[in-house]
Amino acid sequence: MKKTILATTVATLLAAAALPVLAQDVGVDVGAGVTVETPAVDAAVDATAGAMTDTYDAVTSSIAGSAAVDLAAVTEETQVSIVLLSSLEGDAAAGGTALDEALSANAEGMTSLHANIDGNAAIKAKLEAEGYASSDVVAVKTNADSSVTVYVDDRG
Repeated sequence: MKKTILATTVATLLAAAALPVLAQDVGVDVGAGVTVETPAVDAAVDATAGAMTDTYDAVTSSIAGSAAVDLAAVTEETQVSIVLLSSLEGDAAAGGTALDEALSANAEGMTSLHANIDGNAAIKAKLEAEGYASSDVVAVKTNADSSVTVYVDDRG
């Protein structure tokens, strides 16, 4: 008996799911007389909403790839954000040690990164305006919205 009820229920659900498709194929308006109102919603989205916060681990993991980041598309119109290491979340002692180890291990990449930044007028100007030089930069990250995040070592 239970199997019969279960089979009938499944068959009914499958048939009900197929009706709108069949109605569409024969040109029947399945929404006749039905209206749905939705409240107006502000379509602006904060690009940083839900983004991962800046942490020592995130910066440390991005150090190795920073030298390969293509900065050619970064212009005066590009949003460039400078993030100071002193503002990172996490354990500064442990995170700082791991960061320093990554910087030492990637010294050649840092040289390339600094040269790339010196070759980009927009990033260089933004750094200089805030009192920093390319040699203070430890990592660069391009974001999905084409903005760029520049991590600056302000630890002294």
